Amino acid sequence: MGRSKGNSGSWLVTYSDMVTLLLVFFVVLYTMTPGIDQSQFDNFISYFQSSVGVIKNNSVVKQKSQDKDEYRKEIVEQWSVVEDFLQRQNLSSQVDIEQVAEGVKITLSDSLTFNSGSSDLLPNAERVLDEIAGVFTDEIVETEVQGHTDADPVASSSYYRSNWHLGAARGVSVLKYIQDRSGLEPERYKASSFGEYRPIAENTTLEGKRRNRRVEIYVKYKGLMSQDEFETPAVSGAESSGDVLAGKENN
Repeated sequence: MGRSKGNSGSWLVTYSDMVTLLLVFFVVLYTMTPGIDQSQFDNFISYFQSSVGVIKNNSVVKQKSQDKDEYRKEIVEQWSVVEDFLQRQNLSSQVDIEQVAEGVKITLSDSLTFNSGSSDLLPNAERVLDEIAGVFTDEIVETEVQGHTDADPVASSSYYRSNWHLGAARGVSVLKYIQDRSGLEPERYKASSFGEYRPIAENTTLEGKRRNRRVEIYVKYKGLMSQDEFETPAVSGAESSGDVLAGKENN
């Protein structure tokens, strides 16, 4: 009989399958033995569950998934109060609330929030933000407010030098209003501006420009964030940003 050429290791696959089947066979025999101690059996199985690639602890993964689903349902229930308010006030078309991976995203249209070229909140916007702040709890780790504009340049007579400045000032106005009424610490908030550079529609039509002029609020919850994100608190400097961007009285 001639020797096989090369270093063939295909026999290892068959051998490993045989060992695995033997292990399963003896585990089954053990479980069928009358009078076995359940605690000893659990200890025996735990050695394999803690090892990668032998027996995956699917029950733990499934439990975590179920817990997160329940957590999401609780969040939806909390925000249903805001949605009911919007329906009663016929404001649902101007505010969009949707679930995202880490919590909730709220989009406010410009017709609700600000006059053209201004960062002063309108009365209807304040009423909506009062409702939003009312459902804020200590489970919220971070809230980011983003200001967006259309592509039309700001007027030469405007207080703001660019759409970036205008978007930032609007974001800070919304942020400060919510933070003052929610009671959560300022370090849980941050504001940002994308100006005209994150459009959701074409800037060639009036309707497209209207959709692009918006404020987006991202509310992130402790139970939905990864451990790394949760252990790295956001440093926003919202207080100082508000003084610089929205405080016209300082200039």
